[in-house]
Amino acid sequence: MRTAIFLPVLALCSACSVVPPQAWTFDPTQPQPGISLAPQDVAVLTDRVAALQLERNQIRARIAGERDVWQRQQQYAQLHQIGMELSPLERRLAQIASAR
Repeated sequence: MRTAIFLPVLALCSACSVVPPQAWTFDPTQPQPGISLAPQDVAVLTDRVAALQLERNQIRARIAGERDVWQRQQQYAQLHQIGMELSPLERRLAQIASAR
């Protein structure tokens, strides 16, 4: 009997924990302001994204040509670091582009 009550309550609580706080206060009648940056800042951001993408592609090419597993692992670590820096910048650039 307790299990029949406990499991649905547990499922409901766990579902609520993954909802971002902004979702609880979202009002569709009040649109969020778009992100805007000065053209110089957008150019700097675009240049940085392009440089990181180029570096990522170079690492991928080295991985494809590397025969040693341990060397590939080190290059995968570098690829991960590039990706961790590149992903937020790409998301921010996409938000800025969609706001225009």
